[in-house]
Amino acid sequence: MGMFAPRLPLLLAALFALVACKSTPVPDLALNEDLYAPSGYACKLPGDRTAFIVPVADSRDLVVVADASEGKYPVQYDTDARWHRPLAEMVDDVLRTEIEESEIFGEVIESPMAAQIIVTPTIVAFRTGAVEELAGGRAIAEVSIRFQVHGPADASGARAMILDQTVTDRKVTEAAFRTASRYVLAGISLRACNLRMLQVLDSKNIGRAGMPLPELPAAPTATSR
Repeated sequence: MGMFAPRLPLLLAALFALVACKSTPVPDLALNEDLYAPSGYACKLPGDRTAFIVPVADSRDLVVVADASEGKYPVQYDTDARWHRPLAEMVDDVLRTEIEESEIFGEVIESPMAAQIIVTPTIVAFRTGAVEELAGGRAIAEVSIRFQVHGPADASGARAMILDQTVTDRKVTEAAFRTASRYVLAGISLRACNLRMLQVLDSKNIGRAGMPLPELPAAPTATSR
């Protein structure tokens, strides 16, 4: 239902060129427009339900696997210290802007009690790294975000979960003697995850009043023998 025109090769080339021209870019996906290009996703039919976005949580396993590899070459993963501020805070800013500008919901409000829809995003994976090969270096970015959505509260105040989905994107550049910016690559992967999330929210009419909300399949019940 949304409008977008992904051209990944052109986007990669343009963003890498922009960053190369910057002497001291701020390593923040929300504050540096050269590192994160907004998806530009826009609903053809804007929503009218209100939504509250829970601050992004970070559930990553921060233990780096020592023998991680890409093919026969080891991967050297980066630490969060390379970013300008805490990762969850940065991703939260990016995500909120994407949702608000998409107009999937009528309004994103600050009160969870008053909101018709509750969106809970969680970082499952977010890491960048480098692979050194004989032919040069490769840059790697892996991003995975879980989105849980709860519908309107019933008479008791309880909310049913109507969506639980994890979106994942992984990018690996071609080997080159001048390794591509891992900051930019992380931004492209996060953009891909956000775009997929917006598509799902839009296609399921979660932000549109009067439209039926999705239902999660019932959990299987244990049977006795």
